[in-house]
Amino acid sequence: MNLPFARIAFRPIFSALLRQKYAMTMLVLQIALTLAVISNGLFIVTQRFDVLQRTSGIDEAHIFVLTSSGFTDNFNSQTSMQTDLADLRQMPTIVNAVATYSFPFSGSGDWDELQRVVGSDQNTVPAASYKLDEHGLDALGLSLIAGENFSPSEVLWQTESNKTFPSAVIITSSVATDLFNTLDWSSVVGKTIYINKAHSTVIKGIVKQLQAPWAPAGKIENSIIYPRVITRNSARYLIRAKPKMLQSTIATVEQYLGMSNQQRMIRKVQSISTLKKQVYGPDIAAITIVLVVITALSIIAAMGIAGMASFNVLKRHKQIGIRRALGANKTDILTHFFAENILQTTCGVFIGCLLAVGLNVFLVTQYSLPKLPLGYILLGVICLYLLGILAILKPALKAMNISPAEATRSQ
Repeated sequence: MNLPFARIAFRPIFSALLRQKYAMTMLVLQIALTLAVISNGLFIVTQRFDVLQRTSGIDEAHIFVLTSSGFTDNFNSQTSMQTDLADLRQMPTIVNAVATYSFPFSGSGDWDELQRVVGSDQNTVPAASYKLDEHGLDALGLSLIAGENFSPSEVLWQTESNKTFPSAVIITSSVATDLFNTLDWSSVVGKTIYINKAHSTVIKGIVKQLQAPWAPAGKIENSIIYPRVITRNSARYLIRAKPKMLQSTIATVEQYLGMSNQQRMIRKVQSISTLKKQVYGPDIAAITIVLVVITALSIIAAMGIAGMASFNVLKRHKQIGIRRALGANKTDILTHFFAENILQTTCGVFIGCLLAVGLNVFLVTQYSLPKLPLGYILLGVICLYLLGILAILKPALKAMNISPAEATRSQ
């Protein structure tokens, strides 16, 4: 089979390109820089998309939160919280409600250290702590995969100074796996664990997933729930509305709570969806910036390739005509310019692979990003070859259609 590229002599083409040293060097460096940015940029974008698409485990679409802040001297925080929660749970558009200062995307909470053996520095598992009453799981939209929910008698109503520790906890499946290295959730229920090397407690139940309150957490799936309610003058309510009733419920609840107790004010009324957008705002901005940079560099690289090819077509107008007169067909001319592009792109790709690795090493060192998988470099290489072919297509087709007579008449 007589393939077009089999008749191409790459060495003379490369020698001809070297006679345009400045243009060739700039184009190769442009391709190399584009590859380094594309490969690392696509990797960063993929990571950020994974973060944005990660589920928190709660019913994000139907939950909102608000703050009730007492401002009088005789304001009773516990009585106010108990009355508010009882009233909220009776409203027809509300599934459930709970008082809590920690929930996914709140940015508020603590980390605890969990152990199977008290006092041991080994096998310590970190977990974000949540404090909820017996309505907490339903209010968040969580379901147990093993064990039982808290009973009302197990819930401790405490002030911040009260250090009494609950006798039972609920953990996520991620914590259960890290602590006991098992997927048999029922075997974990009833086991004793130790909190912060000081408190023993029994695992009463396991939920599949509950994300930590902070977005950039190392063990973001590790959470532990205590049957506790901390009373303060400023209480945070998390309310789960029925499907398609979120906005109307927000308006109703805000008005009702504002009128039901004149010794406090209602503020910071926000849906979980809004809070999530605020938390992930920097990630969305980073994705946008990286995609804009990748697009701009790709366009500039394509323009550089097309510009150099167009210049060569114009410069070699007579030469192309002579080749046609000597028997070269249109395919030979087209293949010649594709071969030039392949040589240029290959030189740029070789340098770009080194730049891509170097850029990733810098990002890993300075910003603790993961190492760049080779698949992203390969993807960048493929994109650049395709970009080069598309960019050179118009000039190459123009060269292919130069007739021998037209070229030999040119000066």
